[in-house]
Amino acid sequence: MGTTISGVGVEAVEYAQESGTVRTQFDQEKTPASMAVIATLADVRDTEPVDLTPLRSTVDPEELDSLVRVRNGANGDTHVTFTHEGHAITVHSYGVVAITPEHELTAEKYERGEGR
Repeated sequence: MGTTISGVGVEAVEYAQESGTVRTQFDQEKTPASMAVIATLADVRDTEPVDLTPLRSTVDPEELDSLVRVRNGANGDTHVTFTHEGHAITVHSYGVVAITPEHELTAEKYERGEGR
């Protein structure tokens, strides 16, 4: 693994400054998606994972892990999107977590004229 965020090993971390989106690539064989979500969100919020609202208050962690388990290339991507702690979170079955602050999504929507 390339780096550690909030105590969880990830292969890559990307920060998109213009959108505020943080993307992490994690090894699904070693790290459940739910753990990758909490680690990435803690990093985004600059806090400890234990200081976050439990993920279970928004989504069932075991179901999330099951829905986005490792897929072979023939099955395509399965992804789950939800909001937690004021952030839009998308978890892809190819091992990527993308987290964007909700206010950034709203601002982009208005800039495109979709929120009027």
